[in-house]
Amino acid sequence: MLLLFLIFMFSLQIKFEFDSKEEAKRFFKSIEPELKANFSRSKTTIAQKEGVLDIKVSASDKTALRASLNALLKPLVLFNQLEEMN
Repeated sequence: MLLLFLIFMFSLQIKFEFDSKEEAKRFFKSIEPELKANFSRSKTTIAQKEGVLDIKVSASDKTALRASLNALLKPLVLFNQLEEMN
């Protein structure tokens, strides 16, 4: 039997505050595929409470943490730009 334990040495918690609960929900749905992906070096969890998304990223190394953060920030910038156009 092979047991594999990942030790996450680096972590980050971010709270994104949106104007409304609906806006937070739309952003959550836009990044949901990223959250469902299975990465061996990082783990991302997200919780929504009203108009706030609480995102926690844990990673085994700094590079994986940065990559996970970029995977969240790029859609956030795009989402924000699209919301401003409406």
